[in-house]
Amino acid sequence: MKTYMDLCTRYYDLDKPTAPPGALDFYLEHVRNANGAIFEPMCGTGRFLIPILERGFDIEGADASPQMLAVCREKCCARKLDPKLYQQFIQEMALQKRYALIFIPSSSFGLLIDPEAAKKCLKILAAHLLPGGKLLFEIETPRGIPKDLGRSRKKHVTGKNGEKISLTTLSSYDKNDQVLRTICNYELIRGDKTIQAETEDFRVRLYRHDEICGWLKEAGFSSISRYADYDRRPSNTDDEMIICECHI
Repeated sequence: MKTYMDLCTRYYDLDKPTAPPGALDFYLEHVRNANGAIFEPMCGTGRFLIPILERGFDIEGADASPQMLAVCREKCCARKLDPKLYQQFIQEMALQKRYALIFIPSSSFGLLIDPEAAKKCLKILAAHLLPGGKLLFEIETPRGIPKDLGRSRKKHVTGKNGEKISLTTLSSYDKNDQVLRTICNYELIRGDKTIQAETEDFRVRLYRHDEICGWLKEAGFSSISRYADYDRRPSNTDDEMIICECHI
């Protein structure tokens, strides 16, 4: 795995330490209505999983990045939480447990840039749901392509010890593959010296408005709703994000 390595994970955790309130409220509502266990297969550093755990719900998580999971475990330990976490790709999921709710927030599903791999993962996720279970996930559309493609951008975050992690990005978009690619250069700076550097090739697949529905039906989902925001406004071709709610 060439994404979410050490500096990327540290930058991510400083830049996005908690879930956006609107998104968290949306998923918490579905969690409260779930009649069984919950699973977040791309849980990252736990910004959704941890507040759900803290509210006493039965939730498990997984991620392909050992660095992300290490941060998640560290945060859970500090809060005296003991979650069941798996290090795995969705393509490798073969758990014995079945879940009432599986959710993938923050458009992480788009990290599956190969269409056949994404279709396979939808089938695997469906197979891990209980009868009547629900899958929730977000995808981005080409409407959200950055306006400054081909232009370098730079920003940084600062840790508790005063160290800075600088991030320089340069993005491009492949219309044929529908893949937004961003080359990310991270530098850990202490004082005026760079003491660690890391390059990440970050790719996300964007989805046309109606594209995902056929894949979901092929995977076995019989009821599919699409929203443009966390207030459940029906999505249309002008939206940058689609939230899919799918039932078995």
